[in-house]
Order: sequence, then C-alpha cells, then structure tokens
Amino acid sequence: MLENVEAIFGLHVSHNVHVESMASRSDLVLAACGFFDAVISGKGGHVALPQHSIDPILAASNVIVSLQQLVCREANPLDSHVVTVGKFRGGGAFNVIIDSVTIRGTFRAFSKQSFLRIKQRIEEVITLQASIKRCNATVQFINPFYPVTANDKDLHKHFQNVAGDMVGAQNIKDMPLIMGAEDFSIFEEAIPRYFFFLGMKDETKEHLKPRHSPLLYCH
Repeated sequence: MLENVEAIFGLHVSHNVHVESMASRSDLVLAACGFFDAVISGKGGHVALPQHSIDPILAASNVIVSLQQLVCREANPLDSHVVTVGKFRGGGAFNVIIDSVTIRGTFRAFSKQSFLRIKQRIEEVITLQASIKRCNATVQFINPFYPVTANDKDLHKHFQNVAGDMVGAQNIKDMPLIMGAEDFSIFEEAIPRYFFFLGMKDETKEHLKPRHSPLLYCH
C-alpha cells in the first residue's frame, strides 16, 4: 500500500490556533498512548452484612487513587506522563455489594521507555491493590498502542516552506507539546511522516468548542 510513497502528512484542526494559521514542530509532537481494561472481582452480598462480602468498589477506588500516584510519585517530573481512569462500571442498587467492577483507562508518555515502564506498573498496581482488599483483578491492555508522534526534521523544513507560501510565514506557529495521541503515528516505522494543526480559532465568531466536542463547528 505504501510502496513508492516517499512521505505521508496528517493534520488535525485546532481550536487554539488562529484561523488562517498552521502550527507544528520538529521532532516530538504527541505522546504515545495505551488503553487498559481491568475487572476487579470480590464477593457480592447485602450492605447490612459486609462481613460476608468482599467489596470490589472499595478495592477499585483504592486502585484508582494508587494509579494517580504513579505520576506524582514515580515518574520524573520533567518527563510528562498521564494515567487516567475515565470509566467505572459497577453496581445498580444502593443496598447491594456487587460481585465485580470494571474500570477502563488510558496512559501516555513521550518516550518508549517511560511508556513501557508505566504499563508494567499499571498492571502491578491494579492486581496488588485489589489483593490488599481481598479481591482478584485481571488487566487487559487493548491493542494497538499508538507510538509517539514525532515529525521528521527534513519534512518540518518542507512544511514551513510550503505552508509559508500558502498562508504566509508569519502564520506558521510553533505548536507546544501536548499529551494527545494519534493513530497516524503507526506509520512511524514504515515511512517518513509529518503531522500538523490547522487553525480554527476566530475571535469574531462564537467561542469555538474544543476538539471532539459534539458542539464543535468549523469556519
């Protein structure tokens, strides 16, 4: 499919970059990204008899707090990481201790070494914290992982020249590093690639909603 293709370019709209402007940077642009599901299993029962149950909600709550400490207490403060649990599913009644809880989250880093280290620690923290509360836990990492998005340095010069001719050199902006991620980065090992952002911000219009908002519109 990529035979005889010399390079590939990708773009994303940005609500932080002014309309008629483009933004990018050489080398690192976006983080590597992975996803995980975990099932934390206990023993269900009635809340009036907690001694006969093993509460997976309590265990999962401890897991989530401990996962946040991976960033604030184990990661180098100068090496950006993100660990977020964005989904927590369990329970349907206020007076029942349930059998299991499912959580889902994401983790991100700017280097392969940091990414793999945090991945290992996520599995360790989930299983060990669950066991402290007498629960069992299984962790599944969801493939594919997205590698770091890093722009080819020669293509960066090409982008500056071509985009500068299109919108003016004064409208080519430096993009700060962000912890977002792109499946576009999967092309990394196959072909030189370059990713940039197209500005959508316009102060004369209604405030632009962030990317991925259902209220986002493009001028």
